[in-house]
Amino acid sequence: MKQGFIGAFLFGVCMAASAQQTAWPSYIGDLPRAVSESTVAAELPAEVAALAQDAQWSGIWHGWACRVAGCDIKIAIRDLSATGATVTYAGASPLQTVVDEAPGRFENDELQVRLKTGAKLVLRLRKDGDMELGIWRPETQLLSMGVLSRRPPAYVRRVEWLDTPFMEDGKPVKLEMVIHRPEGDGPFPTLVMNHGSTGMGNRPEWFKLTWVSPEVSAFFVARGWQVIYPQRRGRGRSEGLYDEGFEADRSRYSCKAALSLPGAEHALADLQVAMSHIRQRSDVDARRIVIGGVSRGGILAATYAGLHPQEVVGAINFVGGWIGAGCPDAVKVNGELFKRAAAFPQPTLWLYGEDDPYYPIAHSRANFKAFQSAGGKGTFDVLLPPKGMDGHGTYTVQRLWGTAVDSYLGSLR
Repeated sequence: MKQGFIGAFLFGVCMAASAQQTAWPSYIGDLPRAVSESTVAAELPAEVAALAQDAQWSGIWHGWACRVAGCDIKIAIRDLSATGATVTYAGASPLQTVVDEAPGRFENDELQVRLKTGAKLVLRLRKDGDMELGIWRPETQLLSMGVLSRRPPAYVRRVEWLDTPFMEDGKPVKLEMVIHRPEGDGPFPTLVMNHGSTGMGNRPEWFKLTWVSPEVSAFFVARGWQVIYPQRRGRGRSEGLYDEGFEADRSRYSCKAALSLPGAEHALADLQVAMSHIRQRSDVDARRIVIGGVSRGGILAATYAGLHPQEVVGAINFVGGWIGAGCPDAVKVNGELFKRAAAFPQPTLWLYGEDDPYYPIAHSRANFKAFQSAGGKGTFDVLLPPKGMDGHGTYTVQRLWGTAVDSYLGSLR
């Protein structure tokens, strides 16, 4: 495996490792069985691609890893013995496709494999029969993680393209939309889930990563819901310019209200195009549409619900805000958008994590108070992230918010 493939999706999580059993972060156990978002499929060599699954470990395993499930992974395990096995690893992303094979050894219920680059591939079986995957380099740095399975995928994945009224350089702009749903034709109750920003906005290569949440999808699809992820202009594979509140030189997102708020309007226009399409789909139960989002997507969802209350029955805001609390104009920008959200007449659900580097609880509580003072209805829940994760990532851990979301969905009329 080449270093570039791993490093491109660096998680930046550092943990201590023992000589025997790998000390994984606790939240790896919360990762769901899901579908890879890679546009390139991993392919195992023909001689191992059809292995029989005749033992607990052996056979073909397929799943995902990397940031936003961006890597497709296939693993073949054969020549099983009491001490180890032969492992063939295939990984694919739009950046690179790799295949590696090496002997693995069993250490305290883990199958550990030293890859040719020196990285360590670690595999663990779950009680439900699925497999957790971690890649480490050196021994203390977790580079990538994911979940593999020998069962069918947890949901059906589709990608569609939306026509828009937008024109750039004389050409019409199309938007990418990813759909995760149960088997069948529907109509399904539907969550429209909106992506956030990309950190400080100073990594243009991140703009091209299509954002989905396997964690959110697995939760909702298991309950019979469909999840739709519209990608706004210039994000993922959507066409057009990504223009959601940058400095004049586009070096990073702007902290200034005069630049940031027009960026929010730009995003709301994209969302309105997507919602107009979604509400007309035959696989969508138009009477049961909930809008949600993470970070910028969270405040965008709440604001859209306030502006178009007839289109949705609920709104779920995961760690939402438009600009971070460290910006001098954060109270003005976030407060103004959340006040517009207050026009939504039904209760909303706000989910925030402790130790969020962008939206501390005190700042977010103040936003919620401003929302309530403007007439908004809702519940504000504080989530405690697991060790090794900050509060902004709590949307990836179902057990932190699952009970609250189940209760909220059950209350919708």
